[in-house]
Amino acid sequence: MTTEDSRAQYLASGATEGGESQERLDLIRDVLSTDATWAEPPPQVADGLLAALAVEAVPGPGMDQERSGRWALVLAGAGGLVAIAALVLGTMNVIQDEGDNVVAMSGTELEAAALGEAEFGPNEAGWWIRLDVTGLPPAPEGRYYEGWVWSDEGEGVSIGTFHLRGEDMPIVLWSGVPLADYPSIWVTLENEDDGPEASELIVMKGRIQQVPEA
Repeated sequence: MTTEDSRAQYLASGATEGGESQERLDLIRDVLSTDATWAEPPPQVADGLLAALAVEAVPGPGMDQERSGRWALVLAGAGGLVAIAALVLGTMNVIQDEGDNVVAMSGTELEAAALGEAEFGPNEAGWWIRLDVTGLPPAPEGRYYEGWVWSDEGEGVSIGTFHLRGEDMPIVLWSGVPLADYPSIWVTLENEDDGPEASELIVMKGRIQQVPEA
């Protein structure tokens, strides 16, 4: 019996003939048996789920139709669902924690047409910050946008990068420092060849007026 046949047999019946970590297979079975795994995801995460499934389901070259179909099922069941479940659970935590903590974001003279808002909230990892922006063009090749939180003393901490060259959708960034101490949110345009410091090309700004307790 091949490894993939043994794995598929275990997922179906709970019986296996070695070759695969029992702990890993138990985890996969738990994911498959949970109602939330098969529930329809919220609209905010549907696109991400479809993209992840598309990557996992692509068969390798040279596979016949029957084998490629079996591999797609095995990959989705044994490898993809664990990653997808993590994506759903992580994103659902953000969605469920959403509240009224919204900051208006506006473009600077470099991108005067840019508008948006930053919604934020605490979780066990720190603070999530979700940007919804319009009017900000995709970053040119060789460049990218970077989010920052800044203190009133002029110290900045990066909260993540993005480029906007794909589909228009919210951008989720993360802060490991308290937003009460770093209340200003900036977006800068960076060169890929530059160092980790913030550039002077600030394209959007916003400021948190009141931060709830974490």
